[in-house]
Amino acid sequence: MRFRHSAFDLVSDIQNPSCILEPSEIVDFIMRYFAILALSGLVWASGSAAEQARTMDAGSGSETAPSVAINDVPTKVVESTCPVVSFADVFADPDNIRLNYCYLRQKVDGGELKAALPVVERLLLLEPHQEQVRVLYASLLYHNDMMSDAKREFTGVDRVRLPQNNQTLVIDYLRKIDELDKRLNQSLDFSLGGHFDDNRNAAPEGDTILFYGFEFPYKIEKVDDYGTQGTARYDIAYKFGQYRSHRLLGSLEYARDNQAYYDNEDFASLNSSAGARFDLGGSDLTTLGYYSFHRLNGNSFLRSVGSQLSLSHSWYLREQKLTYRTIASSGWFSDTYMNSDASQNAEMNSGDRVYARLYGSVTFNSSQQLSLGLNYTNKNTDAPDTTDYEYDAWSASIGHLWMFGAGHSLSSYVSGGRTSYKGSAESVTGDPRKVRLDTPVRVSITLESPIAWFVDAMAIGAGSKTAANLPGFKNFTLALSGEYLSNHSNIPNYDYNNVRWQALLRKRFEF
Repeated sequence: MRFRHSAFDLVSDIQNPSCILEPSEIVDFIMRYFAILALSGLVWASGSAAEQARTMDAGSGSETAPSVAINDVPTKVVESTCPVVSFADVFADPDNIRLNYCYLRQKVDGGELKAALPVVERLLLLEPHQEQVRVLYASLLYHNDMMSDAKREFTGVDRVRLPQNNQTLVIDYLRKIDELDKRLNQSLDFSLGGHFDDNRNAAPEGDTILFYGFEFPYKIEKVDDYGTQGTARYDIAYKFGQYRSHRLLGSLEYARDNQAYYDNEDFASLNSSAGARFDLGGSDLTTLGYYSFHRLNGNSFLRSVGSQLSLSHSWYLREQKLTYRTIASSGWFSDTYMNSDASQNAEMNSGDRVYARLYGSVTFNSSQQLSLGLNYTNKNTDAPDTTDYEYDAWSASIGHLWMFGAGHSLSSYVSGGRTSYKGSAESVTGDPRKVRLDTPVRVSITLESPIAWFVDAMAIGAGSKTAANLPGFKNFTLALSGEYLSNHSNIPNYDYNNVRWQALLRKRFEF
């Protein structure tokens, strides 16, 4: 859509009192004002969707439908002939169109969309045949999550002749309502790729190791290895509640990692989760239960059950064009390890694990996101006198996501922390009471681009069509990543570095 006026041009239009007092001019201004900012909201939402996909807790389910928010509410315009209007002023003169309009604008500028509804209803009583006011009324119903009422109003005005810009706006709102009305959302995600590690055996950096507390000059050589990995994930979300986006969530994932040389580290896992997310009006409360089963080199290795509770909140500062998101979560897991030829002492790791996490992010310009995370994990074991497997871990992370547009993104991540084991292996330190202290630092960077971009770059498109318009290339991307891990320890046997390179093809189906 194209509009002749900017928002400030529209303000100048109404500074003529005769224009303000003319009902048709007033409603035309209101509709153009909302239409411009509805388009702005659509642009913002395109970046916000990518943000939500990357900031949700692991296993918390996918965001399958855009949440209805007030992010496209008009920003405050300082140049205005409207005085400050109170409810008492409107109550004293309810038939004053200019007064009602100024009160409406005041509520919209303040983000009070619920309070704006009765004002528009009064305007409809004063001008019952103004279809443009009815479109405004329907849009406010939409932004107040009253979807069935909004759809009824939009459908009614869609049957009459409207200006082209308003007609396009109505059609777009009806399309979005149909998407939001879809209660059952399902998705399938597949990934396939390979990786390379330059220190797969975690060889210490130093030239000496400890054996029963004695130092020996022995250099363990690094062994690199490469492998293939693949995942298949199914997510389902069922929305319930008429005015809130409550959801029942479920997921099932199978993952496999095959090493070229270290066959005893071939890994496969089956992970599942089920729970619900409750819309609290600006905040989401999510509760999930987990079950996972893991195999190492073809042998049963780990069975884990647990639960997670998280609370998230998002808000948008219109004047600064900033989106903030916070997540607080905690969880409990019971891990049961099983001995095998590849890991003969695995059972000693069995026990409970609890964690707490705080996460916050800020998104600006719809393309840049900064995030900060704080994590704490406590692990206890069931077996007595196995303190070398028990630990307390604290970590902090900072991340940056840059969304270039057209599906391209670059993300970077840095984390560091402190892991304090309650003891150590007697065969290493000679004293199981000696506390092991590790300081892991992890740095990673990932570049993700649509496969369609590579196809178009090589001029393999079908005629005049670009590959991005072909159904098979939708949600089909290539992710290239590099990661550096440095684990510093007060025990030289555990002091090592590793560099990992990875390439993954990802394909997503939504239905």
